[in-house]
Amino acid sequence: MNTREDARDFLVKLHSCISRTFYNNIESTQRGFGFILSYLERANKEVTAGDLSKKLNVSTARIAALLKKMEKNGLITRHTSQKDARQIIVEITPAGIALVDEMREQVLSKIELLFTQVSKEDLETYIRISHQIKDVMSE
Repeated sequence: MNTREDARDFLVKLHSCISRTFYNNIESTQRGFGFILSYLERANKEVTAGDLSKKLNVSTARIAALLKKMEKNGLITRHTSQKDARQIIVEITPAGIALVDEMREQVLSKIELLFTQVSKEDLETYIRISHQIKDVMSE
């Protein structure tokens, strides 16, 4: 058994089964916005641009560029923290909440379609194995 060769073969198979179709159906201006909007919607505290940078593990410059687009599209508002003028507080707008709801519905529709094509047991096996893989890769 050649472990390196097996790993390469597995990677090729993995790439072939990951579908980008769903994400291609989401309007390009919405890509990258989903996580930020969902995070802001669920947050029960003030969220700073720095918090988002840490959570997404991306540079503050990248976050600033995304937030600028999102603010231009009316999805978020930004303002300086009253506690610390160096901090920018990010808040979701009603339009941002509506987009989160729309994106969530798109995902749920895809999952419902998945349940018509793949058995619940197979999907649960997939999730269980995915968790095992994630745990091993996190070590």
